[in-house]
Amino acid sequence: MSFQAHSVGKAGIDDSQRVVLDQDDLHGVDFSGRKLVQFSASGSRLEACRFDNAKIEDASFGSGSETSEYVECSFDGARIRFGPGGYARFVRCSFREVDLRDWFCFAVELIDCTFSGRLRKAFFNGTVPEDKRASAGRERNEFRGNDLSAMTLIDVAFRSGIDLTQQKLPSGPDYIYLPDANEAVQRARASVVGWEDLGVRQPAMTLITLLEQDVAAGQRQLFLRPADYTKLGQDAVDAVMALLRDG
Repeated sequence: MSFQAHSVGKAGIDDSQRVVLDQDDLHGVDFSGRKLVQFSASGSRLEACRFDNAKIEDASFGSGSETSEYVECSFDGARIRFGPGGYARFVRCSFREVDLRDWFCFAVELIDCTFSGRLRKAFFNGTVPEDKRASAGRERNEFRGNDLSAMTLIDVAFRSGIDLTQQKLPSGPDYIYLPDANEAVQRARASVVGWEDLGVRQPAMTLITLLEQDVAAGQRQLFLRPADYTKLGQDAVDAVMALLRDG
């Protein structure tokens, strides 16, 4: 484990505000309460480490070209803004009462993790993009057994073949879960295509097309938050989501 300093613009970063791991194997290390400008790990393994109530401005839990693994680590109460998700695997980790944002994951795996709090702006892939498969050493990401039922998800997408039947998801009027996404979206399309009001039909068809793209990329179930699509027009979004709910 190394602690390094570098400069960003004219402002220097104190050694205590930056943690860089490279090929490290840590057990039981406590980062709780730390206020970090940067956390970065490449090809490292952390077991039973604690990040409780840590604040990290730029977190790269899977930097470099080798996977970093986190086993039974605790991030409870942490506030984290992520860099790219990179190559990372989390197993039986706890993310309770967290504030997470900007977690964009092409090759991140989550297994039996527990979440509560809030996640803003994120996506998770079930399939590793072709240009990342050599580094990841796999074609698919393992993503199962995660409990997100107490998590507020804002602008969060599950894509390219994540099996949502193997996760516990939030419920309530703010969300829509489609167990058979293709059937539900095609039924909605059949209704929308005949709408006479062009001002509503066009943005509604744009929304339908976005959902069809997710299905075409391998996502069999969809988990939607209607408020994430309001930039397309409230009337169109409300009408399409009503069709999806009815389906």
